[in-house]
Amino acid sequence: MSERYFDLNIEKVLDNWEVYHAVREIIANALDETLLTGCRKPEFVKDGEGFWHVRDYGRGLNYEHFTQNQNSEKVQSSDVIGKFGVGLKDALAVLDRAGRSVVIDSKYAHNTLAMHRKEGFDDVQTLHAVFADSLHPDFEGTEFTLQVTDKEVQDAKKLFLYFEEKTPLDITSFGEIYQKGGQSASIYVNGVKVADEENYTFDYNITKKNAALKKALNRERSAVGRTAYSATIKSMLLNSSTLEVISVLLSQLKKIPEGTQGDEINYMDVQAYAIKKYNALKPTVFMSSLAAYDLTEDDKEKIRDSGRELVIVPDAVFDRVKNEDDENGDPIGTFDVVRQEYNDNFEYDWVEDTALTAKQQQNWKLRTQLLEYLELSKWDKRIKLSKTINEYTSGDVRGVYDSQLKLIVLKPAVLSSAASFYETLIHELVHATTGYSDNTRDFENALGKYIGKLAVDMFAKQKNGSLAVEKTVDSASMTKADGFFRRLFKK
Repeated sequence: MSERYFDLNIEKVLDNWEVYHAVREIIANALDETLLTGCRKPEFVKDGEGFWHVRDYGRGLNYEHFTQNQNSEKVQSSDVIGKFGVGLKDALAVLDRAGRSVVIDSKYAHNTLAMHRKEGFDDVQTLHAVFADSLHPDFEGTEFTLQVTDKEVQDAKKLFLYFEEKTPLDITSFGEIYQKGGQSASIYVNGVKVADEENYTFDYNITKKNAALKKALNRERSAVGRTAYSATIKSMLLNSSTLEVISVLLSQLKKIPEGTQGDEINYMDVQAYAIKKYNALKPTVFMSSLAAYDLTEDDKEKIRDSGRELVIVPDAVFDRVKNEDDENGDPIGTFDVVRQEYNDNFEYDWVEDTALTAKQQQNWKLRTQLLEYLELSKWDKRIKLSKTINEYTSGDVRGVYDSQLKLIVLKPAVLSSAASFYETLIHELVHATTGYSDNTRDFENALGKYIGKLAVDMFAKQKNGSLAVEKTVDSASMTKADGFFRRLFKK
């Protein structure tokens, strides 16, 4: 069969394409054919003469593959890389412009490239595919023999996820999320790279394209702007469910105060989703930045004892999620949850009188005299000592009135001095006998009555030269008493 010339109808060679872009298109065709037909993997090898061969084992390239502006078979498939038949023709035009030889072999023909007169216009020369008889009529698939450099092939391969040998951190209905592979994140569409993102946290392979992305994936398939794919990236993250992805998002969330976070976590929806998802995956305590500054060492210890991880998040996102539930129906882990769990699981560690030091025992006996004076002797058997105190009952770490047990519980440490013991015991007696809470007018009035009763008696005994403790009250003692009453009142 004589040679036939097929006009490629290339009106304009893409000026910004380099040779490796052309190699990219040829590799993309081989990968697409493999995907569409399920044939064995394509080969990419260099021969002894320095030519690179791109070989697939599909159905074989024929003249109709040069006629379609859009491949209907590829359009119907959501997984293939290429869509436009012009991609191959663009690649051939770029290679010809660069003076590189191209040979295409299949069972249908042996193809080369040549400038040839355009049919009907003898004075016009255009690029044609030259069809000659196949060298191997039983040839399997299609083989491109290319005069390109090793670097051009490697640069082309870098544009494909296929050659990265990466395992996705998560696969969603919108695409795949990968660990970031370099300084910049890579954005792929069906496995071919379309953009770099310097401040993204993950690499992404988009498999479900929206209208904006379809429009942006023009003939050049390069320099696709963020606006074309950002909505899909966001949807991908909002549908992610693996601990690997959510943990990284939480780490980025923590970086917001210092301004070093990846751009994806700036979406408020992604922040809230990451918190809810992480809450469902791991026991966590989320706190706003402001609240975290107010944590006491006891608070931090309780968080550690709870087995939860403390995660500090921006105030705005915390306020948004603090009263919501995660996907399991569990409340977002806040410090209120820690308090509730602490209350539910709290147990006193009782201390017997015999375990006290001599000084502590001496001060412990003072309660009898005080209770008699206040006409509250019935409380004597309802005052106990414990190494542990549930301060959430009343907010005091030295003593509490436990209304459920109807007990006043004190830590042994308050027995270090008589003043400390009296101060704490009287305070809890007010709670026990009135039921009033701290920082209320009723509590202050009730505490004031006790103070008044004690003060009147103390000054009366001073005047008579007799005190319950059988010591003359000098000015120094009065100063101590004044300090005692002030501390008592401010508790």
